[in-house]
Amino acid sequence: MKGAGLLRQNRDMGELLEILRAKGRMSFAAFMASALYEPKLGYYAQPGRIRVGAGPDADFATAENLGGVFAEMVVAAARQIAGGWMDKGAVFAELGAEPGSPSVASRACPPFARVLVVPRGEEIPTDAPVVLFSNELFDAQPFHRVVRLGGVWRECGVEIVGDRAVEVLLDDFTPEVAAFAPRLPLDAPEGCRIDLPLSAEALMAEIAAKANVVAIVAFDYGLDWDDILLRRPKGTARAYRSQQIADDLLAHPGGQDITCHVAWDGLENVLRRCGFSQVKMESQEAFFMHHAFDAMQAILARKDIVETSKLRELIHPMRMGSAFQVLSATR
Repeated sequence: MKGAGLLRQNRDMGELLEILRAKGRMSFAAFMASALYEPKLGYYAQPGRIRVGAGPDADFATAENLGGVFAEMVVAAARQIAGGWMDKGAVFAELGAEPGSPSVASRACPPFARVLVVPRGEEIPTDAPVVLFSNELFDAQPFHRVVRLGGVWRECGVEIVGDRAVEVLLDDFTPEVAAFAPRLPLDAPEGCRIDLPLSAEALMAEIAAKANVVAIVAFDYGLDWDDILLRRPKGTARAYRSQQIADDLLAHPGGQDITCHVAWDGLENVLRRCGFSQVKMESQEAFFMHHAFDAMQAILARKDIVETSKLRELIHPMRMGSAFQVLSATR
């Protein structure tokens, strides 16, 4: 069975390489869009593929692998952040959940009017106030890459050569990078690479433009733009495969996750421009302490060793507590 799965993955990668080859020289973001989301072939679009989990067959683990404890904490926090919208029939919507997985809220029996799972690419309902939750969604958006060479910034691209994807330099900036270019540091060292999470901001703008999205709770990992532009000369991009960080972002198109840190202050600015008045980014530890303390106390009071261990994993600063952050916002 495992051999059949490998054969299918190799066949799918071959088909995806041919689609990429037909595109010619493309931006890194365009490569990622196909490598991650090409229908039936991209990493996140392959039916039945095990991506998330703690076992060796999965590629990476997330807080959602901690099951009911994470769900209980998230729902308690979301309810507090939603505030008065709870009296107006607010629904809880999980955006970008893994296909076939139950909603975080449904596992915790939340007090929302409805519980929805909105897969990637599907529309957020517009018939009620929506409290939107996501877990590691924004870091999974395509990003652009630039490199400092000969005293100037060049945009990195990708081209298929033989049976491999290889990095190339584009002749000109794509429109997205051209618009951002004035913010690129002019005193960056030779060879400095920067990964630009511009698509994450575009996605947040699309979500925040929906007037009935009244609260957002987004779990992810990231930095501020100053850190990304000035203090990460090797970029923040990484790939995950079989629970390991992979060095080659272009290897195994469709067969590995590709991600980079989001720019938290950029996402915060998008939310404020769209009318969200209460916008805050906190470490995961601080977020749960501030918004789900009663739920935390209830979990500890049950004195269940497994649940207590999972809670510790979520909030301990040496574990997920500081590695992940949470952006919350309310209209």
